[in-house]
Amino acid sequence: MHIDTRATIAANSFFADVLGEDQIALLARRALAEDRPAGTELIREDESGSSLFIIVAGEVDVIAGDGHGRPIARLGPGDVVGEMSLMTGAHRSATVRAVTDVRVLEVTKMALAPILDASPELVDRFAAMLRTRQAELDRIYGHRSFSLLDQGGLADMIRGFFGRAL
Repeated sequence: MHIDTRATIAANSFFADVLGEDQIALLARRALAEDRPAGTELIREDESGSSLFIIVAGEVDVIAGDGHGRPIARLGPGDVVGEMSLMTGAHRSATVRAVTDVRVLEVTKMALAPILDASPELVDRFAAMLRTRQAELDRIYGHRSFSLLDQGGLADMIRGFFGRAL
């Protein structure tokens, strides 16, 4: 199955609400399409990470409690996991395990870095997107998982993680 990486990224609000068409096209050229079998852990809680995954096909469970707890969410095509780690390098806050065979699009720090280098003003827009997204997740799942979201420190964390004076 072929993945239209540009269309997949453009259809995802995490990127579409922040990036322009040229930036989406550049990111699409650097994103990685991957197939993972059922049972595979895409993300393991408490591990470091620097990428996110867009689910293209199949379903994954989000599991809190070091991967041994019960699933707190089941996600499918169009859903995104790992955005806080991609943007800040924060440790993974949950385990994400493929329930079925899945096809994902992985966006890495290395793929996003040239875009942020060229347009450092995007950092503040991504920080706002992360705050909004985390507030939604906290409302749905009833827990507060990232304390810097209320402070101006989130954009600074992104700048620090990407390593330049963005």
